[in-house]
Amino acid sequence: MGSPQVHTLMCEKHYGMSIDVICEDCDEFICSSCVKEGHKDHNWQKIQTAATLNTGKLLKSLTKIEEDGIQHIDINIQRVSQEMDENKKRCEDEVSRLHNHYDTIVEKLKEIKRKHEKSLRDSLESKNAEVSKTKSSLEEKKKGLLQRVRSLREDIGTMTDIVLLKAYRDLTKLLSSEEEEEDKEGSSIFPLRYEAGNINRAMLEANMGDLFNSEQIIVTMRESFQWDNEIIMLLEAINEDKCLLGNPKSPYLEEVFKSGKRQMQFIVDAGDVCVTDINEIYVTDLENRSISRLSPVAPVFTAFSTYPLEPWGICQTIDRNLLITLRDTESEEYGRNSRSRRLVRHVTLTGDVIREYEYREDGQTRLFAWPGRVTQNGNKDICVINMMSHIYGELVIVSFSGSLKSVYYGQDQREEFNVTDVVCDSHFNILLCEAKNSKIHLLSPDGKFMRYLLTENQVNHPFAMSLKNTTLWIGGNKGFVKVFRYET
Repeated sequence: MGSPQVHTLMCEKHYGMSIDVICEDCDEFICSSCVKEGHKDHNWQKIQTAATLNTGKLLKSLTKIEEDGIQHIDINIQRVSQEMDENKKRCEDEVSRLHNHYDTIVEKLKEIKRKHEKSLRDSLESKNAEVSKTKSSLEEKKKGLLQRVRSLREDIGTMTDIVLLKAYRDLTKLLSSEEEEEDKEGSSIFPLRYEAGNINRAMLEANMGDLFNSEQIIVTMRESFQWDNEIIMLLEAINEDKCLLGNPKSPYLEEVFKSGKRQMQFIVDAGDVCVTDINEIYVTDLENRSISRLSPVAPVFTAFSTYPLEPWGICQTIDRNLLITLRDTESEEYGRNSRSRRLVRHVTLTGDVIREYEYREDGQTRLFAWPGRVTQNGNKDICVINMMSHIYGELVIVSFSGSLKSVYYGQDQREEFNVTDVVCDSHFNILLCEAKNSKIHLLSPDGKFMRYLLTENQVNHPFAMSLKNTTLWIGGNKGFVKVFRYET
């Protein structure tokens, strides 16, 4: 077996000098003259010496690749294969939903068709019943008229002139009255007519729904700033330029611009805050067990009490009222026993109770262990962060009518799922903060995982967030707030 041919590389800077040195600092292959000119004080050595020293390292690397690297690739191949299977299942689920929606539309169309068809046939039966009566009447008149004609023909030869003239006059009147009767009678023509609607493709597509590609959501960071040094526990956007911030060690909420400029402070022990569509600010006041309202004129005043229950999460509803999460403080912190009260309450702005969400459809099984942040999706569903312990939570989705629709437990149930906040976008997609693992989950409206919208490369332990139009605010560790542009 022949020895490998050696091809000597020559230095481009120094004529006739072969490349026989490696500079570790510059990661360059050079010649001896190069060393003297620009690499004298660098970490360099002869290529032959470096190759001898690194042969053992290369062999170790090869062994590591064979033992660990290939195994890691096999794990990734298995993971990708599972993702392919999961993608196929998700596709089939979406196709099934499409078919079900199509079948529902077709069934509705069939109902409408049956309704119109019944109306047409009922009208036909009614109209033909009228026409049948008219027909019988005409047949009777025909019979009487024929009898009169036969009688006159038989008697015409024996009539006197006066009788004949009277008979002619009576017959003329009879014929005239028959014509008048025909004019008075209603039309015998079928009155209903089917007027076909305009088959508009755009309208049909709107009824059939649309396909939403989660990859079309683009999130781009625009600004970031630091507010104090503690984790941001509370964040609510006032508009696209300003938000309210709070942390566990601060005795107040503060208005802060996305430039980092601070404005107004509100002294309140707030669990959560919501800004209504007319810029009224409501907070859950933990210390006073009440819902308070913030105002530049009278900074904090009580809107209504929730005593003896402690309020935590709050949001505005589609009907411009409020949803608040409540819990008692006497029973076990995350307990669901017969004595505990853990619920979501739909109330007016003055505290009048509209509805409560506490139990599943059976009226006995509790929905929540510790309901935290809450928001109402544009499809009217109620999304609630339900803490099961201090390290694990879940997202509970309840219909506005009160039935449990789904529960999202995270992607890997073996890990801690420290879910802390939830918002929804204009397409009814759900965004979920996972603080410990530094992820923002993107879920479909029915609570199915679509993808990670942001990961630890973009956010650091995100705890609170707010979406205002196309501006996504995220507050995380050490008081950092990041402001993203959210495009769908």
